[in-house]
Amino acid sequence: MAPTVIHIQGRATISTTAQRAVLDVHAFDNGPDKNAVSSNVVSTVKSIQADLDQLCPRLENGVISPSAPVSFYSIASLCISAADEYDNRGHRLEKKLYTAGSKIAIHFRDFACLGEMVVRLSHMPHVELRGISWHLMDAQKAERDEQARLQALEHAMSRAQAYARTIGREKVSCVKIDDIEESWPTSRVRQTARRATSASTFGVGVGIDFEPQLVDVSATLSVEFHAE
Repeated sequence: MAPTVIHIQGRATISTTAQRAVLDVHAFDNGPDKNAVSSNVVSTVKSIQADLDQLCPRLENGVISPSAPVSFYSIASLCISAADEYDNRGHRLEKKLYTAGSKIAIHFRDFACLGEMVVRLSHMPHVELRGISWHLMDAQKAERDEQARLQALEHAMSRAQAYARTIGREKVSCVKIDDIEESWPTSRVRQTARRATSASTFGVGVGIDFEPQLVDVSATLSVEFHAE
């Protein structure tokens, strides 16, 4: 009797505690005076950068110290846009409304330092806290990814064996594994904030003691079996 072909999508998800947090910050201002708007954003970014440089002591070779509470930060270039202004009747006015902004991403190793920075930034004018995303280090991501793939294969094998027993087949052989999907860690919970006026916007109170969120690493394999 010819073997029965069984195709299975094996899936697995591993949850693990985040090791890094990325704070998404937006410095911005708007108004009719282009120079004033851009100046406010530039001075805000410089103030934040001065604080970050204190949190990123560097070794003699210029690399950020591995013990620094902030492992990396990036500052996007200043963007300025202009829009027409209208009166209550919908008539376009002569003046323009200018908006300037710059995005800052801050990567934290130390979550206590993260809480302190959120408190400081939440009281600064021209600053919007967009949220916190949680991540794994590359080594742990690779380890969890490998575990998830093996668990996905075990899941596929278990299902194939169950199907085979149901149709009266005793022997199940794996004949093909398609391991082509990339797996990406995803944060199960994302801390978010509107434009903050106090640390309580994050729902954790002043003093802020952030607990790292869980990160899910998922894998999917396409597996073919022969049941005899």
